[in-house]
Amino acid sequence: MRPRRAVVLLGLSCLVSAGCASVEGFTRDLPGMKSLKYTIAGADREQRASLARGLTELKAGEYAAAVRSLRQALWDLEQIDKPALRLEELVEVHQALAEVYTGLGKDQWSEEQRALAQALVEYGRRENESGAPDTALAKAKAAYQAAHFREAVAAFGQALVELEGLSPTPVRLRALEEARCHLVLTYFALGQEERASEEARQLAAREGAATACRRQAPPPVQALIRDVEVNEARAGKRSGD
Repeated sequence: MRPRRAVVLLGLSCLVSAGCASVEGFTRDLPGMKSLKYTIAGADREQRASLARGLTELKAGEYAAAVRSLRQALWDLEQIDKPALRLEELVEVHQALAEVYTGLGKDQWSEEQRALAQALVEYGRRENESGAPDTALAKAKAAYQAAHFREAVAAFGQALVELEGLSPTPVRLRALEEARCHLVLTYFALGQEERASEEARQLAAREGAATACRRQAPPPVQALIRDVEVNEARAGKRSGD
């Protein structure tokens, strides 16, 4: 390998690695850098399609369309096996969702998304992790079963972060589906049906997830999820026309 080419490749490797955090903000804006990160991670660039579409819709002020795209993006990006890239992209989705919810007049939901984005950033900076990643999910489920619903909401939020350490990918996805399903149940138990519906819409963005949640839910929640599934199917059909 020619010396100059070797230096260039070494520099690019540094730029996309965690060891070059000081230039992270700069490299994120370089043309082609995102594609390079996907290539190095062995990830499919198409996994970012929903995020890219959502960002375009957000910029245009098309909030209803953007939120649907970004819900899909969360599940698409979970397919990325490399944690560093996956976390970086998920943070961007949650930050974009925060802006969308602000545009929709959902300020509390917006703050929740910003907090989740920050929690993922901090999670990515941790070193020497200890304990099983699914411990947080077990703790949250225990709080729900004990009818400590407000505590359970916070615990399930934490579980969404901690489960990023779970592998392989199919196992992580199933655990995330379970956490999201329990959030539907928990918000409904708190009388926050609008918030429960939003979590059901997030589940509906992943094929089969909302249906699986509905099957284990009590009748009132089954009806809520069914309504969400019908409405999301109609919205998807309209957007495809």
